[in-house]
Amino acid sequence: MVMNSAIRRLFAAALALALVSLPSSARAGCVWSDLAGDETWVSVVSPEAGKTHFIKDAVFVKGCPGNRPECQDRAFLVPGDLVVTKLTKGEFACVGYVGPKGQTTIGWLPRPALTAAPEPEQAPKDWTGRWVTPAQEITIKAARSNLLIVTGKATWGDTPERRNTGSVHTGEIEGSMAPKDGVLAFTMGDDGRTLPHEAGGEYACRIRMIRRGPYLVARDNNGCGGANVSFSGLYRRAR
Repeated sequence: MVMNSAIRRLFAAALALALVSLPSSARAGCVWSDLAGDETWVSVVSPEAGKTHFIKDAVFVKGCPGNRPECQDRAFLVPGDLVVTKLTKGEFACVGYVGPKGQTTIGWLPRPALTAAPEPEQAPKDWTGRWVTPAQEITIKAARSNLLIVTGKATWGDTPERRNTGSVHTGEIEGSMAPKDGVLAFTMGDDGRTLPHEAGGEYACRIRMIRRGPYLVARDNNGCGGANVSFSGLYRRAR
C-alpha cells in the first residue's frame, strides 16, 4: 500500500522523534548511513591481502573491531573485490559490498587490505541501467539534453502471509533530472512534476544518488512509500 500524504506526515514525524530520542550509545559502529555520503569512495581488496574476512562490530562482540580471533566474521572478500567505504576506526574501515547474487554486506575490513580505486569521470551512460538491491530496484534511462529518467519500486514485508492479507507496503519513485557535480537528485512534486531536491513540501519524496565504482548509492528521506519502505541502499546493475 502506498502511504497517502497525511499518513506519511504522521509517520515521518514519529520517525524523527524516535531518532532524536535514540541515545548515542545505541548507535552501531558500522551501519548503512556511514556509507551514504558524497565523501564515500571506492576501494579494492589488494592482491597481497588474499582472502580477507570481515571483522565484527562491538555491537556483536565486545571489544571489536580488533585482531582477536573472536572478532573475525565468516563472510570474506578476495583480491579484486570492490567496496565502498567512508568511515574509518583505527586500522579498520567500514565498507559495503554487494555480492554476485545481490546480497549486501556492511562491516569492518582491515585498512591495510584495501587500496583506493581510481574514480573515472562520469558520463550519462554510467548511470543508465536497472539497478537492484533486495526488495528495491531503480531503473535509469537516458533522455535528451543529458536528462536521465528515473523510475523505481520498493517493498517492505513482501511475504506470502502479508500478500494474502494485502498488507505489503510499497513505494515508487519517478522523475527526470540531469546529474550535477556527480549527484542525481530530485523531489517528486504532488502534481507529478520533478522538482529540485531542495524544493517541495516537507514530506515530499526526495531521493539523492551517487555513482561509485560498480555501485549506485541511493538515499531517500523515508517519504517515498508506505511505512518502513525506503529506496536507501547500495545497488548494483542487474545482470
